[in-house]
Formats: sequence, structure tokens, C-alpha cells
Amino acid sequence: MNKCAVCGLDYGLTHSCVGIAPQVSADETAPPPKLRFAPLYYLDEAFKIMTWDDAAVRRASRDNNSLLYGFLILAIAAAIPFRFVVEKSIHLGYPIPWSLMASRYAQTLAITLAWVVLQVGLTHQLARLFFDAKGTYLGVMRACLLGQLFRCLDLVPVGGGALVGLGGIAVLMIVFEEVDEIERMKAFGLAAAIGVVFWVASIWWVTGGNHPVLPQ
Repeated sequence: MNKCAVCGLDYGLTHSCVGIAPQVSADETAPPPKLRFAPLYYLDEAFKIMTWDDAAVRRASRDNNSLLYGFLILAIAAAIPFRFVVEKSIHLGYPIPWSLMASRYAQTLAITLAWVVLQVGLTHQLARLFFDAKGTYLGVMRACLLGQLFRCLDLVPVGGGALVGLGGIAVLMIVFEEVDEIERMKAFGLAAAIGVVFWVASIWWVTGGNHPVLPQ
């Protein structure tokens, strides 16, 4: 599969060029905020990525600040499961084990970050190997990390865990489609396969011993 340098269309052996270059909107090429501290802007960008906004994915892939704010979103999401410990302690009238929770939280955050780095890295390498991916690992990582807002769906009382799993596959798919420039169905298949493999790995990890719960 080749891409025409003039019109931007993919073609096989032959191609009838229409001679029209793809249009890029001003919204997509807009520079990031001049101030590094812009939490509301990046929260909005993260929400757009989670809801499949193509332009937001491409903007995030070019913005180094996405790594910082993506990590902050990941740090907040990693604290969500600990709400059950607080609620149970309050309900039973026990003191909240803040020191134990702090150490377990640090461990959970480190494992979750390593999990994301490994998952994105493996998916990107497979995309390069089988689908001739065009993007860079850093570009993919910027967009994927900012898109970790889907982990906050764990707050949904019923089915939150399932929504997190589906959200992870959806974000992987849209990022690899837009940043690595692979076809949507191929991106979906790759994201779904990696998602299932990592889900099975997390189940094996937890059931194989007294290990911390891995992220979905």
C-alpha cells in the first residue's frame, strides 16, 4: 500500500490522482497553550480523545505536555480503587489506614504506568511489523497517556470495570489509527487482541499469588 504525496490517498499498483491535497483544519494545527499549567485545556483534550476526536489525538501526539498531564490523570485514576477501603473503614468505624494505603498506592501507580508503557510499546511494534505503521513510539505514547481518562469510568457503580476495559481498547484503536496511520479495522483488531492478552495476563497474575491487582 502506497500513499500519494499530492492527494494523500492510499493506493495499490495504480492510482488516479485527483490533485487535491488533504485539508487540515486550523483547529488541528492550533499550538498548545503557551503556559505549561493548563489543566482544564488538557482535561478537555483527554475527554475528546476518549470520545474519538481525531484532531485531538493528532494534537496530543505532537505535544510533550500530554505526557505530564497524562501521568497526572493516570495518578488520579490509580487512586480510585482505594475509595472502597476508605468507605469500608468509615462504615465499620475503624481508623483509615493512611500509611498502608500510601505505600499500596505508590506500588499500584508504578505498576499501572509500567503496564501502559509495555502495552503501548508492544502494540506499536506489532503495528510496525505487520501494518507498516508510520508514527513514532513517542507520538503514540503522548496520545495514549493523555487518553487514560477512560480509567475514571471505574467510578460508574454498575459495570465500571467493563467500561474501563472497553475504553482502553477504544483509545488504543483511535490512537493507532490516527498516529500510526493504520486502517481502522486493523487498528481495532490489534487493540482488541492486545487488550485481551493483557486482561488474561492480569487474571493470571492475580490468581497466581498474593500480588497487587494489575490495571485493566
